[in-house]
Amino acid sequence: MNLEQYKKAVELLNLYSYHYYVQDNPITTDEVYDKLYHEVLEYEENHEDDILKESPTQRVGDVISDGFSKASHLSRMWSLEDVFDADGLQKWLTKTYKLDSNISFYCEPKYDGASLNLIYENGELTQAITRGDGEVGELITQNVKTIRSIPLTIAHKDKIEIRGEVVIYKDEFERINEARLKSGEAVFANPRNAAAGSLRQLDSKITASRNLVFLPYGVGENSLEHKLLSQRMEYIYSLGFKKPPLSATCRDFDEIEAVYQEMNKKRESYAMMLDGMVIKVNEIAAQIDMGYTVKNPRFSVAYKFPAVEKITTLKEIILQVGRSGVVTPVAIVKPTNIDGVVVERATLHNFDEIQRKDIRINDKVIILRSGDVIPKII
Repeated sequence: MNLEQYKKAVELLNLYSYHYYVQDNPITTDEVYDKLYHEVLEYEENHEDDILKESPTQRVGDVISDGFSKASHLSRMWSLEDVFDADGLQKWLTKTYKLDSNISFYCEPKYDGASLNLIYENGELTQAITRGDGEVGELITQNVKTIRSIPLTIAHKDKIEIRGEVVIYKDEFERINEARLKSGEAVFANPRNAAAGSLRQLDSKITASRNLVFLPYGVGENSLEHKLLSQRMEYIYSLGFKKPPLSATCRDFDEIEAVYQEMNKKRESYAMMLDGMVIKVNEIAAQIDMGYTVKNPRFSVAYKFPAVEKITTLKEIILQVGRSGVVTPVAIVKPTNIDGVVVERATLHNFDEIQRKDIRINDKVIILRSGDVIPKII
């Protein structure tokens, strides 16, 4: 293999990876990919000065870190205001229309994962930073370079922050937990914790083994000139990033509610965990005019999915003492998977509640989990 053949091989491997990891549509076999990959690896071992930064060999985790340094986001990463039902959505829309009535909305999934900020300069991924406190996060670039749905280089030369969520697919989450059980390790409670924990591994080989997926949801600092968020996101996807399973542009409450109901109905069929739908004003000029509160953007809201219920068995009731000294009864239940989260405990609130519901050991009970709220017996 000569230099020209090497460059073409790297380009071809990246094309194979894009179709496999981003498009979910393989265009070659593992055997063909592996053979070409090892030919590239052999060339690089003998020509270290020729190694391209976009070579797939540069993704493999091989650095054990002593810890992560801190890094500042170029622009703040904000959290979102939540609404939980149609009434809450209507109130948010009424409030938003008062700021600008001539607007549309872009709707996309709210992924249940770990937020990440990617900084590209001159087309090259230079920094990957966790959300942290919104201003400063941990610099985890080496680990992030192992995620194959994140391009190491993009066809955009200006400096840009691309924000998104790192998730673990449901089947991969189960595989990881099965492996941890066999090795005597504690299982991850949910895919979000697994994704966050995988990103922050000091050994990037562990991160590489977890098959993490990055799904973009917006940008921070940028020089893009699109007038609509929907156009901007299509441009981001065209740079080699993964598209959401469902997104839509809506004009009003009825259209937003229809997309929300469709997304909620299909959520269990999606590969990744969702916990709601994000609604953003589509017109970028209107977003700028609306601005931010102390905590949240005024032009965006998270419309959370309803609570999920499952039947399980009550195994034990224990007493938990809080910081204030208040004693609360806690139900220990048979481990139950509720929408991707393994639930083993539920609050019983107080002793009157136990008597009122006549809850006894070995009873079948209904567990209710809503968002990040502590599960409870209903």
